[in-house]
Amino acid sequence: MRNVGWRHPDASGTVGGMTRFAVPSRTPTALAFPALAVLLLLTGCAGQPGGGPSGPNPDAPPMIGTPADGESEAIGLVNLWRVSGAAGETDSTWLRLDAGEFQLWRDCGMITGSWRASDTLFIAAPFGGMGDCVTNTMPTVFWLESATGFTVSPEGYDLVDATGTTVASLSIDGGPEPIPTAAEFYAQPPELTVQVRDYFHAAATLPSGLSPATDAALDGKWVPVAHAVSTDPHVVFASDGTWTGSDGCNGGQGRWAVGRDGEFLATSGPSTLIACEGAPVPAWVGQAATAGIDADGRLLLFETAGNEVGRLARG
Repeated sequence: MRNVGWRHPDASGTVGGMTRFAVPSRTPTALAFPALAVLLLLTGCAGQPGGGPSGPNPDAPPMIGTPADGESEAIGLVNLWRVSGAAGETDSTWLRLDAGEFQLWRDCGMITGSWRASDTLFIAAPFGGMGDCVTNTMPTVFWLESATGFTVSPEGYDLVDATGTTVASLSIDGGPEPIPTAAEFYAQPPELTVQVRDYFHAAATLPSGLSPATDAALDGKWVPVAHAVSTDPHVVFASDGTWTGSDGCNGGQGRWAVGRDGEFLATSGPSTLIACEGAPVPAWVGQAATAGIDADGRLLLFETAGNEVGRLARG
């Protein structure tokens, strides 16, 4: 599979005048969002990105090389892409995929969210935005949320749904103009850093004695083992590819998918940070890279390196 090149930092630690920025952890962190902050996240301020150049962006990196040993093929998706063939989108649409987060640029502004991918799986879910793209409701991007995988194309990549139908094509061609309400680097290709490469390490195989989790096996409610509390920490995996859950006080939600050999992916967004007796089930879900079922029917979740992060039973 062809890979994507990135901007490289100069000796000062900047990229084309842009300060290097931190890559989000694979483990979701609960965030305290006061009501006003949430409102600002969803509504943003007025600001219109320009259509950007119609030809290839001279600052966009070329597609080069392949993933290094131990890295997932998904690292090739990290770039700033022009979106074409997506229902409801214009030719002034770009998708910036960085480690764990995305920015979808439209004429009206920018929609933000999280995404996860493995060698073939892909899922994404929006959780906020800026400009006029969102009002007082959580944004939805139906074509992006319906994507469950990706394939290489002559121009870059195609995002495909569960039936294998292409829902959007990605190519390196142009870029959005920055807007006043978002950092300028969001309008530029991400930088390939050590942290980004670490984020895309391929997951370890499941321990022996476990059966790889499947869609049918995960469907329904699960509760943590050895956490007998009254606050009801849990997760519910729905057949439409969404999940909801709670640590006992703080809710979580996103999308999920399983692949071959127990591959497991889940997106998650911001959450409140209320202390109470419970178990960090949403964090387990967001951190997991593989999932297996033991002989007693319990669900075991493992992070990329193969360490167990959570154990659940049918609720």
